[in-house]
Amino acid sequence: MLSKSLKEIVRSVKEKRVLHSEKLIETTHWLYNLEFLAVRVMMFAIGVHHLYVYTMKTVFGV
Repeated sequence: MLSKSLKEIVRSVKEKRVLHSEKLIETTHWLYNLEFLAVRVMMFAIGVHHLYVYTMKTVFGV
């Protein structure tokens, strides 16, 4: 979906056509959702890392 939208935007710019605002809005929403997902994955990874460090320090005394 994103690649189709980006290809259409690039083609429109090359051909000097007017961009459809719906496609720009759709692409913007998709990129926002992708950014939100990436932040959620990083927060999950940080949480798992902190849980691992806490477990190692409390259980094994490392």
